[in-house]
Amino acid sequence: MRSLPSVVLVGSAPTRYLLDMGRLEPAGQVRLGVLASGQGTVLEALLEAALDISVVVTDRECRALDVARAAGVPSELVKRDSFGPAFDRAAYTRRLIGVLEGHQVDVVAMAGFGTVLSPEMIAAFPGRLLNTHPALLPAFKGWHAVRDALAAGATVTGTTVHVATETVDDGPILAQEQVPVLPGDTEETLHERIKAVERRLYPATIRRYMAELAAERNGPRRHPVRALLSVYDKSGLEELAKGLSGLGYELVASGKTAAALSRAGLPHTTVEAVTGSPEMLGGRVKTLHPRLHAGILADLGNPEHTADLDEQGIDPIGLVVCNLYPFRSEPSVEMIDIGGVTLLRAAAKNWARVAVVVDPGDYLAVLEGLRENGALDDATRLGLARKAFAHTAAYDAAIVGWIDDQIGQKAPAESEPPLPDTLHLSLELAQPLRYGENPHQRGARYRNMGERSWWDDVVQHGGMELSYLNLYDADAAWALVHDISDLGPAAAVVVKHANPCGAALADNLLDAYEKAFECDPMSAFGGIVALSGPVDEELAKAMVANAKADVVISPRYSDAALAIFAGKRKNMRVLSAPAPAVDRWHVRQISGGWLVQGPYRLSSPPQAWRVVTANQPGEDNWTDLQLAWRVCAAVKSNAIVLTANGMAVGIGGGQQNRVSPGELAVARAAGRAKGGAGASDAYFPFRDGFDVVAGSGVSSVVQPGGSVHDPEVIAAANEHGIAMVLTGERQFRH
Repeated sequence: MRSLPSVVLVGSAPTRYLLDMGRLEPAGQVRLGVLASGQGTVLEALLEAALDISVVVTDRECRALDVARAAGVPSELVKRDSFGPAFDRAAYTRRLIGVLEGHQVDVVAMAGFGTVLSPEMIAAFPGRLLNTHPALLPAFKGWHAVRDALAAGATVTGTTVHVATETVDDGPILAQEQVPVLPGDTEETLHERIKAVERRLYPATIRRYMAELAAERNGPRRHPVRALLSVYDKSGLEELAKGLSGLGYELVASGKTAAALSRAGLPHTTVEAVTGSPEMLGGRVKTLHPRLHAGILADLGNPEHTADLDEQGIDPIGLVVCNLYPFRSEPSVEMIDIGGVTLLRAAAKNWARVAVVVDPGDYLAVLEGLRENGALDDATRLGLARKAFAHTAAYDAAIVGWIDDQIGQKAPAESEPPLPDTLHLSLELAQPLRYGENPHQRGARYRNMGERSWWDDVVQHGGMELSYLNLYDADAAWALVHDISDLGPAAAVVVKHANPCGAALADNLLDAYEKAFECDPMSAFGGIVALSGPVDEELAKAMVANAKADVVISPRYSDAALAIFAGKRKNMRVLSAPAPAVDRWHVRQISGGWLVQGPYRLSSPPQAWRVVTANQPGEDNWTDLQLAWRVCAAVKSNAIVLTANGMAVGIGGGQQNRVSPGELAVARAAGRAKGGAGASDAYFPFRDGFDVVAGSGVSSVVQPGGSVHDPEVIAAANEHGIAMVLTGERQFRH
């Protein structure tokens, strides 16, 4: 499997080449010799990078010699002081050449060698003698580059790896990397940071250089290394382009991307210059051209592919950086990206040779990988390809959803939009969770790809890491408190296992919380508390005095309230959140498929409800009826809810018949429902279930109606003197 094509400069001119690195044997084809004199820190960097060094030669006894011996690398000491008092430089250089040739060295790396050699060394290793310089050549040549950079007031300097020539610091540049000059930098501090970069850049550049030389000997066609840049989101573009240029990439850019590079003063070639064709159709056609796509899709290990490239004079492209028009934020025909999607898919398909980058957040990691290793490894390229395909899949899904909207707008008016023929879910990992529904299950929150959820704006102020059930239950609680918040000045909800076990309205949030908690204090332990308003110190004190909650969620908290929770409930997850959103579809997985429906909603307003009994609900009873109905709609079926004086007093749910939930609700109400209201999420199939509810003492009951036994149930209501209201809308929830 081939790695990303690497960059190297060879010969007497700065020519860039791209090679099929996958066809090279990793060792033995090109032999490296190192010349060192001092502490051997550069030599250590070369050894740590696992470069295959044939020999280390020093000009004096020094630590570098010890480093080589300790690593088991052949080493030779050629003392300069043995070449006469006047030092015969030419003779000394010839002796070094003989030692290097004796070890069959092809490439020589200078690693702090302290002796200036004669031109014969350049002649013996033309284009193959490498060195570093502590500045960004051609700036600040000479022995005092760091001092000169500081004296000139430079804000950025760096390190250069270059081919040594007879003219000092003037050979072809192989690689460069910037190092910022920080306020207060001295020559020593700046030089140390430059050397740290050098010890990473130098080994990677030598590795690329040797691979180029080996490939040249094997006779492949040489090509300019190219990176194609075509981005809508220009975030990080300038830094990426500078980094790639420093690594020797030839940048090819389209349209506004090219304009951005021009403004930044970065060298590049336009797409039009490569394709020989102008941008057309108002920008609809820019990159759709075989001179680009053949360069991306070519398998350089396939002789037919390379022959085609040679015949057409097409250079391969080793890196594609592309992101797409922001269709989700501006859906329209003109925002449907064609060329960008094609580039991404082509590069991702050929991930064995080409790296594709779609996310600006990956730019830094890509540059670091290229600098440190000279190439991106197979796993990195495959991961980037997956990300690109996921991006284009989500992009297509967004377009299909938009077209579904267009079709829905033209369809006859209905209570709900029609279900589409196909449903395209594209999700991205948004939040790893402590665990799933149980500790042995993994869990995470996903969101629609490219879209923010209200959950992304939730702030956790304290407590343990969130788990799957924390989010599931908090979502249910937060939705319900918003569903009832218009019924009173303040609202509070307590939820356990996604079922309400308390809900209340009051003139202030403290009273609402106390009433919600009083509904079922036993079940409230370890539950979720959702509050419609900000939590102050007084409310926080009341909450820590009651049974602990696992999660509390509200719009915001006072500093004093947060301090109380941190001191008394340090494990409780404290969340502040914006209002919840309603999803377009409610989707649930079953074995081998999915169930899809419109979202849960209360579509029948109280104005449309019908009173079907002789008794009418009292004026004060209507709030309890609405509260009971809305809470009941949030309880797992079958469900009965009893309310009185603005609070739920009895909740029974999750039962397989209509009698048992009523018995549970009545038992939990314990006489508190007298004069209040009851609700059933579905009709009473027989009067037995209603009779149980009537036994609680409620004065009114709300239910969907629709049973063949409705007359019998209505008659029972009249017998009990209870007002019955029909909504015409069932609210099952499973």
